[in-house]
Amino acid sequence: MCGRYALAVEAEELVEAFDVPLPGFEVRPRFNVAPGEQAPVVAEDRRGRRMGLLTWGLVPAWQDDPAAGFINARSESVLDKPSFREAFKRRRCLVPASGFYEWKREEEGKVPYWIHPPGGGVISFAGIWERWMRSGAEPRHTYAILTMAPNADVAPIHDRMPVVIAEADRGAWLNRATDDRGAMSLVHKSLPVSLVSYPVSTRVNRPQEDDAGLLEPVG
Repeated sequence: MCGRYALAVEAEELVEAFDVPLPGFEVRPRFNVAPGEQAPVVAEDRRGRRMGLLTWGLVPAWQDDPAAGFINARSESVLDKPSFREAFKRRRCLVPASGFYEWKREEEGKVPYWIHPPGGGVISFAGIWERWMRSGAEPRHTYAILTMAPNADVAPIHDRMPVVIAEADRGAWLNRATDDRGAMSLVHKSLPVSLVSYPVSTRVNRPQEDDAGLLEPVG
């Protein structure tokens, strides 16, 4: 699964990377995005491509209780699950990130690793989003990150990883004219970037910790 990630960039870098207008909300570097928090997400509709601030943890439109959401959706079964099927067909999104954290079981316990492109920059996780509405309640816009079996870079650390959409495929992923088969082919493509990793402080276990020191190697 993917349970934490970072987006350590300014708004201008996201505007350039994803070809979106400057957002009307504050974008600040984040080093420990956790489930239930809001983060920038890129989507596209009739008004064009733009970036919004959505809550991590997808709440299906039909779900009565919006308190608990799905942070991940397994790509292998996303079209089989009622919670994700329609979102995959009609509400795909990109989740900008600098990299992600995973925990490896070692003798001393679970050790967090920072996993990222060696040259830095912004990558985009494959995501799906949903809008939950009920009379008298504030609408909720939420998202989940698609996951897949790990590549050789991540396999020594964890048995799952986020799906990364190549820069050249971002438009096709967001385009609602791309059908299920076309979208799934983008999921199954070879990972578009290499990834490197190293252990970091267990401070990342605490969502309230959110500073650049979390990305520093330890050990």
